[in-house]
Amino acid sequence: MSDVLRTPRLELAPVSMSDRRRLVAHWTGPAVRAHLFGDRNVSGAEITEIIAASERGFALHGYGLWTVRPAGGGPLVGMAGLRRSGADEAEAEIVYSLEPDRWGRGLAAEAAGALLGYAFAATGLRRVTAEVDAPGTVPARVAEGLGMRRHRHDPDGSVHYAAERASA
Repeated sequence: MSDVLRTPRLELAPVSMSDRRRLVAHWTGPAVRAHLFGDRNVSGAEITEIIAASERGFALHGYGLWTVRPAGGGPLVGMAGLRRSGADEAEAEIVYSLEPDRWGRGLAAEAAGALLGYAFAATGLRRVTAEVDAPGTVPARVAEGLGMRRHRHDPDGSVHYAAERASA
């Protein structure tokens, strides 16, 4: 499977079924669910399938979802990942969620930056995207801080960002 990703404050490890209980608790929390699942309740069966899809993604493409924990270990504080975003095999979308008590500390940017670097250094991806609910929000600032550029604005107000692999 994939390498563990480390940043100064975080350790990201590929999700596995052993993380299921902790991810159910994380993803069904109201504040996280509102941002990641559009405030829709996700079932344990759906979370099992999300984990299985991530494991298949690592096997097939070298990427998927990672758990986010403090550097050196500790409790799960979130999830970050790369997921296929359409038919183009050279493109993936960054997704992440953090426990609300970890918001406002720059951890989302740190985790997303690690994923962006991994995407271009360790996979065949040439483009990484991010979809945010609205401009001017924290996720929009995270994408902009990573050097991603706006490339589409949807009628529902969501904004899409993209970063391209540098040409060699």
